Amino acid sequence: MKLTLKLLQNEFDSYKSPQSEKEKNIVEAAEEVFAELGFAGATTAELAKRADVTERTLFKYFPSKSDLYRRVLSGLLLSTIVPGHMSDLKDRLQNLKPNFKEWYISILKARYAAVAKEPQKLKLLLGALLFSKEFSEIFGNLWKINLYDTSVEAIQYFQGIDEIRKDLDPNQIVRASFSLAASFLITKFVLAPKYPIDSDNEMESIFSIFYQGIENEK
Repeated sequence: MKLTLKLLQNEFDSYKSPQSEKEKNIVEAAEEVFAELGFAGATTAELAKRADVTERTLFKYFPSKSDLYRRVLSGLLLSTIVPGHMSDLKDRLQNLKPNFKEWYISILKARYAAVAKEPQKLKLLLGALLFSKEFSEIFGNLWKINLYDTSVEAIQYFQGIDEIRKDLDPNQIVRASFSLAASFLITKFVLAPKYPIDSDNEMESIFSIFYQGIENEK
């Protein structure tokens, strides 16, 4: 079955209103297991064990691992990413005051704080993007509409008031910005979560590394 946004929206209705407490527990356990092990590494035996049910009970609610994964992805996308992260980030991207530095660092800090509350969701998202081309396309379309185009407009604004260079393509600036921010979050919460990082100092450094290349010469 091809994964589509409409299918995830239909799944989300069931995600919000599970048939029973047992079904709710299965989905919550699956969120943890898929985040830790990915789709390929998550066995039905482990999924059932984490949910404290038998595999027979697991299959009663979800006939296949793919069915359960779709339910989990519906919650990730429509309960966490779109109404939470994307909505908040879009609002911050559109708040262009007081200046480029404070605008940029405030966005980094907000994303850090949001991911720090639920680092498991970042792992779940990365796994889904790598595993499912269809999910990646859905996410990419929502990201472009909600965040990428808004970011380009923000960069054009700062170019217009001479805070950053006008000779650079705003699309390239946005891509570099997202790459730096994503790398920071992935390093902190996925690759090296126990490595001691002073987050505030790290974000100041990221800004300096980024800005030195686009600062308008005065």
